[in-house]
Amino acid sequence: MTVQDYPATTYNDTGAEVRVITDLVSLIDPSDTPLVNALGGLDGASGKFRFTGGKSTVVEWLEDSLIAIADTMTAISITSDSVSLVVTDGSLYEVGHVIQIESEHLWVSAVSTNTLTVSRGQFGSTAATHTSSSVITMVGMARLEGAESATMGFNPLTTNSNWSQIFHREVHVTRTEQQMSKYGIADTMAYHADKAVPELMRLIERHALIVKTGQIGSVSTPRAMKGLPGFITTNLVSGATLAQSQFETAVMSIYKAGGSAQLMAFVAPENKQKIKNWYDYGGTASTSVFRVDRTETTVGMDIENIVTPFGKVALVMDRWCPTGTIPILDPNNVGFMTYYPFTQKPLAVTGDYEHAEVVGEFTLCLRQQKSHALLTAVS
Repeated sequence: MTVQDYPATTYNDTGAEVRVITDLVSLIDPSDTPLVNALGGLDGASGKFRFTGGKSTVVEWLEDSLIAIADTMTAISITSDSVSLVVTDGSLYEVGHVIQIESEHLWVSAVSTNTLTVSRGQFGSTAATHTSSSVITMVGMARLEGAESATMGFNPLTTNSNWSQIFHREVHVTRTEQQMSKYGIADTMAYHADKAVPELMRLIERHALIVKTGQIGSVSTPRAMKGLPGFITTNLVSGATLAQSQFETAVMSIYKAGGSAQLMAFVAPENKQKIKNWYDYGGTASTSVFRVDRTETTVGMDIENIVTPFGKVALVMDRWCPTGTIPILDPNNVGFMTYYPFTQKPLAVTGDYEHAEVVGEFTLCLRQQKSHALLTAVS
């Protein structure tokens, strides 16, 4: 008598078994884009920057700044008895300025190009000899009563800009494949077109985090947007052997430049762990630097925000952020702009298949680069 045995190793070897399979397609590959999302999406800059004038492959924004209140002496030294001071930029000074060089206060009585006539040892200080390239700080203004108005330089408006960049993915499906019934996929063409968007979003995020220099493009050179490292040039702090002091120094540099007290730091998973360890319980009371309420079934800590003496910083873990850098951004002064949104467009076919492309064009906008900081060489 023949007895039915276990089926063969593959579902259809006997020709009789019904396939038991899910009607859902799972995907584990990461597709999140924390930087894009945190900055308002792919067109978050439009509302922040209020662009006008239609569309262009280059976008510009206006920036202004207050006149500087620090300068340097030129290579000429100043002795204790001299009354003329040669400076780097005489347009910063006005008659009546009180300036400080090291511990001495001086009063400016006349300005001629880059030469100042000064009264030495003012306001209780003592005239002294100063070395070349000493820092000059404006500490006040003391005008003579009834004096005529004096001229002074000013900072003109400046512009900054970035180029748009095209992101593209082709979708190619045979006619037979498109018609075939599938578990978890109702429309093969649409499925792969939808899948192309998160794949391209990852590239937008990584480009913004990593690429420094943009380019205008030509018939033989692709047009490309400048990323965060290309915009942030002033507040650069080395984060080697990443420490709390370095992180706070970067935030302090933003504060001293007049930046916001509400910031975002984008960190790789490895750096998020290092930052957590600054505050985590060290195992003994003597090494504990932070206390949290205890529950009986939960241990560990996830830090979402850090309050520093210079402002509050939200920590955003971003798997696409390089471990060697940590951008600290003022979200009010940075965002992405859409030149052309992601669109699926059919392409001409010459064979037995369906053909389409997914294409979009975007750029990164960042103003007032001193309101941001970049921790570099993080290890």
